[in-house]
Amino acid sequence: MAQSTNEPNEPRARGYFRDKAVVITGASSGIGQDAALGFARQGARVALLARRKNLLDDLAGKINAEGGRALAIPCDVTKKSDVDGAIELANRAFNRLDILVNSAGIMIPAEVEKIKLTDLERMMSVNVYGAINAIQAAMPTMRKQGSGNIVNIASLAGRRGMSPQGGYCASKFAMVGFTEALRMETFGTGIRISLVMPGLINTPMADTVVEGVDMSKVPAFFKMPVQWVTWAIFAAAAFGLEEVDVPPGAAMGEKIASLFPGVTDAFLSAGAQMMKAAARLLPKAGADESKSEPKKEPQTASQKKSG
Repeated sequence: MAQSTNEPNEPRARGYFRDKAVVITGASSGIGQDAALGFARQGARVALLARRKNLLDDLAGKINAEGGRALAIPCDVTKKSDVDGAIELANRAFNRLDILVNSAGIMIPAEVEKIKLTDLERMMSVNVYGAINAIQAAMPTMRKQGSGNIVNIASLAGRRGMSPQGGYCASKFAMVGFTEALRMETFGTGIRISLVMPGLINTPMADTVVEGVDMSKVPAFFKMPVQWVTWAIFAAAAFGLEEVDVPPGAAMGEKIASLFPGVTDAFLSAGAQMMKAAARLLPKAGADESKSEPKKEPQTASQKKSG
């Protein structure tokens, strides 16, 4: 387990989140990894939760080498006992829990009529039950403190169903629903609940194989930088915002579009076909455009997992 190398007499890191205790699930890659680096550079103490211990140790080592304070805690968010133990360990190490970021997630694209129930169950287990496990583990400490921020990373796919992501959309719709309910339940407690709603982000999750097409070939201009989501997480945590869209206003656009579902369906269907056509016809994006992880052989959608 990687721990901070800072000695008590060393100067504390400075930044907006100085000395805040932050727990991030899905920290081994993608949004979770970038958020962990961002919080650490803003002075926070970060607990890194994910299944892949080697990646967590590498990330914790990088943070600590830069003068930050990180704790790597291998954890499967689908296992409540794992999550309870991880949150308890982070709480003992930091003596409090200020911010929980639920970033762990997987996407297994498939058309609804073809989706495997085992794939749907896997997405629900990670994307929904994993977040609930972390929230239930963190809430007693936050209630005792009378303060805390819970930031759930949902998706614009949690406001509007899209193909071939029906199962993924279902999991994100669920996250939106229970987050809004939790916000009502914690009203007046000092605990703030936020949703971050990104569109397609340039992370390994977006590089699945859909209907035989390697989506890592989709040009980078179709994908937003992961840093945009990190900034949205910062805004949500700093100001207790109920919802932050990436890009701003996108979810409102979806709500307005829901008034004209026929037109919206046609537009989104055409857009999906354009993206798949671009992936087939254009050369694979260069390393500078895509991943934060080393290049690997293309994987099938059922093999692609995060955190």
